[in-house]
Amino acid sequence: MVSARFLYVVWGTPQRPVGEEQSVGWRLVGSNHRELGRSAESFTGFTECRAAVLWLRERISDARVLLTTTEAAGGWSWRLEIDGRAVAVAGRLYQRQRDCQYNFGQFLNTVTVAELAEPTQPWPRGAAARRMYGPPRAAGPTRPGGPGKEPGAPRHSRSDDDDGGDGGGGRERAGTRAG
Repeated sequence: MVSARFLYVVWGTPQRPVGEEQSVGWRLVGSNHRELGRSAESFTGFTECRAAVLWLRERISDARVLLTTTEAAGGWSWRLEIDGRAVAVAGRLYQRQRDCQYNFGQFLNTVTVAELAEPTQPWPRGAAARRMYGPPRAAGPTRPGGPGKEPGAPRHSRSDDDDGGDGGGGRERAGTRAG
């Protein structure tokens, strides 16, 4: 079973060369793959980001939480501060204060036990990916009829799949021939 873990997220343009410094942040996700919280700031690389996670784990007992609500956005959020500096924030807004508090509790319970993977290089995208792997392959026909249908042919309907309601599955229908 997959356990809670920290994920590294590269922010900014994916076309940036791998050697260049990139803006990196972290997200803490639960075993159900839902985001529990994220870094409040970005870091200049994976090493700095990982160090910030380790520091957060060491200092979590010194943290102070701030619950906020905004009339404009109409939701509740939380922010975690250590020594007056925001270190983590909620990944989304919550409709109810109790939901926000519950999510923050999940974040606190998980931050010290979550897996901390070693960073890996992101897969290239855009022009870099085309240079390395060539043009993308077609995933199949994109016309509405789908594979094997001629343009202008009737679309697939539910009656094409059923077996006439007799449960035969492989039997011929009236008016068709076995090939």
